[in-house]
Amino acid sequence: MKKEDLLIIGAGLIILVLIILLSFLLPSQTKEEPLEGVKIITDNGSYDIGDSLRVKIENNLKEEICFSSCYPYYFEKKSEEWTDYNYVECLDDNTSEYCVDPKEVKAFELVIPSIKEGIHRIALSACVGCNSNESFEEEKRFYSNTFIIK
Repeated sequence: MKKEDLLIIGAGLIILVLIILLSFLLPSQTKEEPLEGVKIITDNGSYDIGDSLRVKIENNLKEEICFSSCYPYYFEKKSEEWTDYNYVECLDDNTSEYCVDPKEVKAFELVIPSIKEGIHRIALSACVGCNSNESFEEEKRFYSNTFIIK
């Protein structure tokens, strides 16, 4: 073989090795693959008691998610660990309501109740792939970003 042919083959092998290495190092997400999880985002980073808090829920799962008819959300406070406030027992039937289809975004607004100052988040108790108006059983909890109650 000629020296020039060996150089061309060598360069081709180097390029092939680089392509193989890059395919392992770069993330392999295509446009068809959904993002994982559920995003819960509040509209501000801090609130006063009585303020309106707007929450946006993005369902990036492949299944519908539904929330409790009694307690669709909980406030949690950060101390040493995350703790939720004591809620009274639900007197009605606890059913699956407030559902969000896959790749859908829903929003709701609530008023900040009289709770302690500090770092908080919202926890959404959910069932995944359940049907609306069925008896609710928590399968998973999703959490918002943190925010401050002043």
